[in-house]
Amino acid sequence: MRKLLATLSVLALLAGLATVAFASTPRVTWKIGTNKTVTIRHGGKVTWVWGGDAQHNVKGKGFKSPAHTNKGATYTHIFRTKGKFTITCTFHPGLMKTIVKVT
Repeated sequence: MRKLLATLSVLALLAGLATVAFASTPRVTWKIGTNKTVTIRHGGKVTWVWGGDAQHNVKGKGFKSPAHTNKGATYTHIFRTKGKFTITCTFHPGLMKTIVKVT
């Protein structure tokens, strides 16, 4: 009985660690009027999803996506440095912004 309980405890611990390791990626619907803040862990990623037919891209410090006009197009970036990052669409910089806080 002790071996069974020990085995179940280890499996529960591993399942919990897997849940943290594979936590869902924040998704930002990328359209005019977007102003969202997301917080992720160091090494995490954010996915932007185009929500309209206008031309958009994603630009942050050290990276820039290609321009897309297709609704549903996506761009994902992995944040390897802790800090606060302002991400914009270069076509609509005053109207589309995401703040990514990396802890």
